[in-house]
Amino acid sequence: MHKDTSKVSIVIPTRNRLESLNRILTSISKQTYAPSQLIIVDSSDNPLTKKHLSITINFDLQIIHSKPSVCLQRNLGINQCNSDYILLCDDDIEIPNDYIEHLVNYLKQNSSVNIVSGIVYEKRNQQWKYAEKKKSFFKLLYAHIFGLSVWAEIKNTNYPANNMIQKFVSYYLEKGNRIAKSGWPIVINYEDPIFKTPIYSLMAALIRSDKIKKVPFDTSFYENGIGDNYDVLMGLNNDVYIMKQLKVFHHEEKINRVKNNKAYYYRVSALHYILLKHKKFNFKNRIFLIWSLLGNSFLFILKGKIELLYYNFKLIAQVIFNKNIYRKTLSQ
Repeated sequence: MHKDTSKVSIVIPTRNRLESLNRILTSISKQTYAPSQLIIVDSSDNPLTKKHLSITINFDLQIIHSKPSVCLQRNLGINQCNSDYILLCDDDIEIPNDYIEHLVNYLKQNSSVNIVSGIVYEKRNQQWKYAEKKKSFFKLLYAHIFGLSVWAEIKNTNYPANNMIQKFVSYYLEKGNRIAKSGWPIVINYEDPIFKTPIYSLMAALIRSDKIKKVPFDTSFYENGIGDNYDVLMGLNNDVYIMKQLKVFHHEEKINRVKNNKAYYYRVSALHYILLKHKKFNFKNRIFLIWSLLGNSFLFILKGKIELLYYNFKLIAQVIFNKNIYRKTLSQ
């Protein structure tokens, strides 16, 4: 067992996902760097107890009960932490046995870094992938014109040797991982062994305790927490450093997950709320957001996605008339 004296607390919000929870607890029990504290914040219909857990935890384990709200659950857990570092951990992931050890060592060796994570893999067409590997030139150009989000590994070698195309791809790459004027995240550079990005999932991120305790998760977001990571990262004003050799497998548990079309509505509403909330953004960003939604509308029409088109027009109206579904909490 690792003998470093730095303490790590783990916070896991969960709801009605006992099988997934036990899977991540198995990963935690095998860590080469033992956490000092595990806090499970449960909002299940049938309250969770230690008897429900499939493994024995040999360090401080607390189970706290809460109403359903990922943001509230994380805050409750973080408030109970007494460690140097806090691992924010979703209940439907798996991590390698040396995960915590590598993350702690990186933060100890890089005092200017506050957030580090492994790279998140998700299953697409029966294959585990961390990003879209190919994006056509037309799709990339369209995303650039409308300021849409791009989560794809972009390389010059993936595109024709045409001089104009290569110049555009080079220009796009030079801007790096960033936030578009519309507010959408663009993550296109996945260089080895470590890359950084202003926006990334915090589902398996290790954060310095003194930093995250100053920026609580905003409980105004939808109970599933859509948009919460982006909001916290804006508050922390720190990049996330991603260690590519550390693979986090996100199983995307279907229980208690918002369906894609409705999730899109909550995601855009959350982005609009963030643009209103943080001083980094202004009126121009909201204009660019409307422009990006128009770009999505054209795509929804071409693909015959009527429900998404309806949500999109509703969202455009909300941005124009400043009627965000989370707006009522902005003054809090």
